[in-house]
Amino acid sequence: MNISQYIENDLIEKIRSGDQLPAKLTLATLAAQYDVSLTPIRAALENLIEAKFILKGDNGRLSINSRRKSKTPYKKSKADSGIPHRNWDEIITEDIIRLGIRGEPAYLREESSAQRYGVGRTVIRQVFNRLAGANLIERVPRRGWRVHPFREKEMLDYIDIRETLELKALKLARKRLDPNKLKQFLVSNSPDAKGNPQLDNRLHQYWIEKSDNRYIQSFFAQFGIYYSYLFSYSTIATSLIEEKAAEHRKILNALLKKDWDAASSALLQHIRKQRPNVTRYFESLSNRKPTTNNGDKTVG
Repeated sequence: MNISQYIENDLIEKIRSGDQLPAKLTLATLAAQYDVSLTPIRAALENLIEAKFILKGDNGRLSINSRRKSKTPYKKSKADSGIPHRNWDEIITEDIIRLGIRGEPAYLREESSAQRYGVGRTVIRQVFNRLAGANLIERVPRRGWRVHPFREKEMLDYIDIRETLELKALKLARKRLDPNKLKQFLVSNSPDAKGNPQLDNRLHQYWIEKSDNRYIQSFFAQFGIYYSYLFSYSTIATSLIEEKAAEHRKILNALLKKDWDAASSALLQHIRKQRPNVTRYFESLSNRKPTTNNGDKTVG
């Protein structure tokens, strides 16, 4: 069971048992409730809509299908008991990135974090060491681990460097690109049978891998985690998803025609259009009510 399956099962249980759900069933509210990114929420909701547990109105709003409520007490199965151990690495990573993006000085302690997630301290230490290598956190003597506050300027600086390196990666990858793989990405970035927009960002990693340049690959492996997370959170609106998917299709169609200049130009515009999305996202964070904590915050 992966994270999206866990969320799907948990929502089914809540719907059947009549447990309270957020007043507004949106990607953002559910992501906040489960403390995950939008990606597993989208996957879970798609399945629940297909299974008629959740209804989607003509205006796009989601609501609970009251007919799915169980007349008898719903018993939780062993399969629904929790997120598997193997997925905690991803969950802990997203939690830490979320703290960093909020810009609040926060400290993490291994023992309390292990208790919070229900894993051993060895697992926590391994995850923290990996995240320290990615510059998300740093070790502080007698304080534990400090979360690196992430600022808008850093993200915009990253986009500048990404522009140069990803364009170079695409140029190096030209002769290694598989037309069949590009066609698969074209399908996964096109509306589904019901006309719902689909967005598949894996195409970027595809030509980064095909560049066969370990320095470019190393840069995105180390710092790309920020971009992937922020992209999900700054592209919530359906209109933005449709827009980004259309940009992907433009790049892919140019690659299939081997029009390298058009493909590079489309990729360049696609990357640069991320700047206003990121800026809007950080503006939304700055408009939130301040926390009641004074000084540094210790989490987990």
